[in-house]
Amino acid sequence: MAQPSGDIDSVNHVGIVAHDLAAASRLYESLGFTLSALSVHSGSTKPGEPPQPMASANRCAIFDDNYMELLGIVNPGRMDWGCERFLEQFQGAHVICFGCGDAQVVDTRLAAAGVKTSGVIALQRDVATPDGSATAKFDCVHFDRATEGLIQAAHHRTPELIHQSRYRTHANGAKALSEVVLWCAEPAATATAYAQLTGCQATGDAGKHEIQLPNGNRLIFVGTQELKALFPSSLFPPPPAIVAVGFHVAELDATERVLKAGGFRVQRTDGRLMVAADEALGVVHYFMER
Repeated sequence: MAQPSGDIDSVNHVGIVAHDLAAASRLYESLGFTLSALSVHSGSTKPGEPPQPMASANRCAIFDDNYMELLGIVNPGRMDWGCERFLEQFQGAHVICFGCGDAQVVDTRLAAAGVKTSGVIALQRDVATPDGSATAKFDCVHFDRATEGLIQAAHHRTPELIHQSRYRTHANGAKALSEVVLWCAEPAATATAYAQLTGCQATGDAGKHEIQLPNGNRLIFVGTQELKALFPSSLFPPPPAIVAVGFHVAELDATERVLKAGGFRVQRTDGRLMVAADEALGVVHYFMER
């Protein structure tokens, strides 16, 4: 069945929650990513409420159509959608945000399916631009039927403020965040749950399942044996967890040179370069050519 117009179509971003945002930013720059300037969040807890200052801030590795988000606590004690709680568990990836054309369409579909959501809530943050500060605005829906962290969908009302051209060129050649890998005790059941959340079909068998979103982004759900086969010699938090992110790059050899110059041990297998989770904020980062 075709998705309604405006429904989920992509992975908008994945969020890594870090104990020390400044240190995490330096590590990401060593990986060869260009990062946006520090931006503090504001948000609402209920539909219709005005945004209020929040505890968290971010810096992002921006691509043409999505991004990676580094999150940290800069205003302790203020409204927080889980960052402090996530850090009590482990430093790593705790956020998947899907992109959509209309957050209300997503919320309506999920409500009809019996999935509890936050409703459509407002989020904004001030961002630096060449012409001064501007306010980026989003419509967001948080999903209740997931245990991996903050799983949501968002519609960017001001995408030009996020996807600024000055941030979209990366020394490691990364062009897009393309894949997200989740480690699950029951991959088939988790993939089925995400199929309902995204409105897209899950495929696979045994210990590995996938969902391909309309723009080609992939969610990959794996069990323990499949995880070890994909990413040997890497340490992971206990499942369920977001354990790896994959990027398409322009040219793999050039990417490898940048990663090694940054001081990372790089594994090259099956046409991919891999930086282990224990070297990259608790998340495997892997790179592949299109």
